[in-house]
Amino acid sequence: MLADFHLHTSASDGELDPAALVAAAVSRGVRALAITDHDTLAAYRWRDAAVFEEARRLGALLTVGIELDVVLGGREVHLLGLDIHLDSPSLGAHLDAVRAARQERARRELARVRELLGEGALSEEDVFVPGRDTLMRPHFIRPLVARGRFADYQSGRDWFHANIRTGIEVPKPAIGDAIGMVHAAGGEAVLAHPGYYWKDGFPILEALEALRALGLDGVELDYPYASSSPGLFVDGDAESFTGALRAAGEALSLRFTRGSDAHSTADFDRVYGPEQG
Repeated sequence: MLADFHLHTSASDGELDPAALVAAAVSRGVRALAITDHDTLAAYRWRDAAVFEEARRLGALLTVGIELDVVLGGREVHLLGLDIHLDSPSLGAHLDAVRAARQERARRELARVRELLGEGALSEEDVFVPGRDTLMRPHFIRPLVARGRFADYQSGRDWFHANIRTGIEVPKPAIGDAIGMVHAAGGEAVLAHPGYYWKDGFPILEALEALRALGLDGVELDYPYASSSPGLFVDGDAESFTGALRAAGEALSLRFTRGSDAHSTADFDRVYGPEQG
């Protein structure tokens, strides 16, 4: 079964609305998927939960998911929650706090961008788009690049990092607490794109045993780094890391998912049991 458990919609930093994303995934052969927007479950509530009806109409198995910003060893990492309940109190309270902090941070960031680049550089309508629940840096950089303020996304990102500070801290739980929230919501906790941390020099392979002890259920085995970060993996080191990750994960009885842009195969059986139907 072709599946994808790491997909984003326009509720966070994706470009398609939830129904359009499901349709696009199915058109590429995906039969099982999870929408894992950053710090929001809004895609599942969009237009009175229309995404579930679209998945049923197209014969796709849609699993409720999320991607949480969490902290491990002093750095931000991302944790996928898969097969979670939408009405979990602890997760809902956390997401409410994150949404409020991101909204206030975005207001201050917008004011700073306009101060430095001019009032006409960016408008509230560019950033505060209806249906966009998680406000993120791409929502500033993409329109600035489109208007020629920066040559490319990387240039805009570098400028943003160097110049935009607001003092607003978005809540990020320790990874153990986040795993607990996912479990309390009835879900499986999966470490997202570990290759990013490895390339930064973070000893993620060595951390897996401790994470398993905290309740981590799985790791994301594959992710299309080249599409968003050219040159991130070179000279075969992707294969080397993936092999080491699989060996370490299997030794700890961790399960695997494979995330992609709706083109890669998922190790579905290891996450949800044998395929049915």
